[in-house]
Amino acid sequence: MADQESLGSEEEGVKPTTVLTSPADNDDMIYTSDGIFEEICRKRTWKLNVYVLCLISVWTYFPSVVYLTSFAGLDPDTSANGDNWTCLTENCENLLNSWNKSEIHNIPCSTRETEDGGEEFILSRSDFTWNMSKTSFAVDFDLYCKGGSRRSAKTLLSSIYFVGALAALLTGTVIFDNIGRKKSAIIGSLVMIPITFCGTFCHDYNFLLAIRFLQGYSGFLLGTPVFILVQEILPARLRNYSNCLTQMFWAFGYAIVAGIGYFVSDWNYMFLASTFVSVIFNLPIFFCVESPRFFLMKNDVAAAKESLKFLVSLTDMDLDIDKITIVDGAKTKERKQSYIQQLKDMISYPTLAMETGLQMFLWFTTAMAFYGFNFGWGSIISNIYIGYILAMVGELIAYLGLGTVITWIGRRRTMMLMYAGAAGSYLLAVPNVQLNEEGSWTLESIACLAGIVFVSATFSGVYLWSGELAPTSHRGLVFGVASSAARVGSFLGPYIFNNLKDVVDRAVPLGGMAVLMVLCFVGAFLLMETGDKDIPLTGGDVVERRKTGYKYRL
Repeated sequence: MADQESLGSEEEGVKPTTVLTSPADNDDMIYTSDGIFEEICRKRTWKLNVYVLCLISVWTYFPSVVYLTSFAGLDPDTSANGDNWTCLTENCENLLNSWNKSEIHNIPCSTRETEDGGEEFILSRSDFTWNMSKTSFAVDFDLYCKGGSRRSAKTLLSSIYFVGALAALLTGTVIFDNIGRKKSAIIGSLVMIPITFCGTFCHDYNFLLAIRFLQGYSGFLLGTPVFILVQEILPARLRNYSNCLTQMFWAFGYAIVAGIGYFVSDWNYMFLASTFVSVIFNLPIFFCVESPRFFLMKNDVAAAKESLKFLVSLTDMDLDIDKITIVDGAKTKERKQSYIQQLKDMISYPTLAMETGLQMFLWFTTAMAFYGFNFGWGSIISNIYIGYILAMVGELIAYLGLGTVITWIGRRRTMMLMYAGAAGSYLLAVPNVQLNEEGSWTLESIACLAGIVFVSATFSGVYLWSGELAPTSHRGLVFGVASSAARVGSFLGPYIFNNLKDVVDRAVPLGGMAVLMVLCFVGAFLLMETGDKDIPLTGGDVVERRKTGYKYRL
């Protein structure tokens, strides 16, 4: 019988991984894929830590692209009594003199009916100019007036990003598991950087709409495979912390985009600044190695070992990778990996399809709540720059605390707790209570700042959980369809605070989101705890995991 050596110990809180040593040749060792990554991370040096942090840091650039429209499209203050705009023509002066003095602030957004039954502003853009310290596409394209199609057209410039992201993730369901995580990310980067740079020369609404669509397409074609790659080179006990670090780097990006919005006065140059940020933080993906798990899933053991050699070189391990056998790599040797096969497996393994469907709902609702907040700070808090900085602080609190809470009570219970907290925050925001005389702080402001902590925790947690619920053979597909559902929610999110609140009672969107958070609580209850289990390799492993390790209990 083969000798056994245990990696890790129960005292350390690590699930032991068994390494089998052949009695015929003590230089030949048998590892599971989880076992080899466990050993690599146990003997890591600062070089491996830096390598992983560099990959995670890619996510820092995202807010400088995603939320750029919040700052590049600032609205002029249409409530000021004529002090922030100046007449340029006699027509404007005559209108100003004849208008009710208490209603002067309504002039820039006032309309009249045309002969053909349409609608036009009583003043054209050539009649007056806004006295603003910064340029804004909202002014350049006449999108600043609240209500109506123009307001929706402005919100569309934020939401269209997620239509592009949806297209990318539908593409990703095919390419992530076929050409690899690294190549997918590189393609995304090579589109993202030049298309963001094009914003420097944009002076047309439709052109800007196309830029935002392609930013979304390339951004998520880049970000999702990078996340998958990092999760696949780490053992289960570290994926929780790497996930939290990923979201923390995302949160640091809020300070960058707020800085761009605050210090750059021309909205076109904000796109230029964002381009430089993207270049800096995209560099690591060009120098990383492909995920060994991807190669194992493709039955390319030789290529997997080449990637493992690089990772081992960043540790204190004295191990000849060429002399090891990875036993669970044999599980896919008879499997022809393809997109069609992945879809067939959804039918063959209803458990896999059911879990994927639940994840899609969680991703959809979580993303709608997350981006509803983060595109709405300008209307939730009077100072948009303070709003984004406070959002960054709230998200950092969420991500720092999430890792600890998950360690204490597990993935599933933590997600249920956070969804319950998010539901409570939405309900607390419903009463219209002012907290200061100026009305700049309300109960809604405070409740939303508390809500972003819970929602951010679910946003981070659902990434981690899906990475472990999905089998390696379907991880790209599951991430693709779940994140695609999230992009639909992301598209709808900005309309919650920017548009919907203007046309219905404010309790409707807040109460509706509270109900959706309760449904997410139920969805999380029906999924499985994964932190104490190895990552499944195939759909069959998902079925066996639920048979042997699931009980309906809180």
